[in-house]
Amino acid sequence: MSRTQALNTTQTAVPPVRDLRRFWRIGAAVLIPLGPLGVTIGRGIMPYWTDQSPETIVDNVLANPGSIAVLNWMGLLLMPALLLGALALGFVARRSAPVLATLGSGLLFVSWVGTTNTASTDYLTNLLGNNGFDAAAIVHINALIIDDPVNAAAGIFWLFGHLAGMIILAVALGKAKVVKPWVWIALIASQPVHFIAAVVIPSRLLDLTLGWGLTTLCTLMVAAAVLKMSDDEWDLAPLARRR
Repeated sequence: MSRTQALNTTQTAVPPVRDLRRFWRIGAAVLIPLGPLGVTIGRGIMPYWTDQSPETIVDNVLANPGSIAVLNWMGLLLMPALLLGALALGFVARRSAPVLATLGSGLLFVSWVGTTNTASTDYLTNLLGNNGFDAAAIVHINALIIDDPVNAAAGIFWLFGHLAGMIILAVALGKAKVVKPWVWIALIASQPVHFIAAVVIPSRLLDLTLGWGLTTLCTLMVAAAVLKMSDDEWDLAPLARRR
């Protein structure tokens, strides 16, 4: 066998690189709306609202252990979906708006990670109530947690961080022309509306429609756009294996 034939045989023997772009693209399309959808469902079934007093919130949580159990189990899947969805949103817009996509995705991701420094008072209330603590004691314990400086700082960072991150990502999606203008403009508006519905003019209906509900709709539109992309639009083809 000549040297040329040997080289050709070696080149032929090199296995091709698997192109997984379609797999990652479909996976991203599933992840992007999954987190917002979970939050919307969770805010729909939680047995209290943000304008109620601490005493009423504790009473409602203790009176609805089934709802709290559902929320707790949902959280096991919800947080990974929110984290991975934040990265996936940035990946969608990165080629045409790299700076905005990086800033928005990074801020949104870090904001959700920051919630691990805050205590889940719903979970704690349910746990303490199931173990003999009375409502007054639970209200006092929750107040100590909420007033703790670390908990308060993490909560403030999450509040403004996830709002800003989603807004920046929406602008990045618009600049990248991933979705129609009404989608990214609605996405920009949805999280401030959620803030209004949760803090300024407390309204579950407003949050489930024009707050997190609208965020869910917009992310579903982004997911649909991702599914319509070709693999070349989604990402570069994999490089050949090195010999």
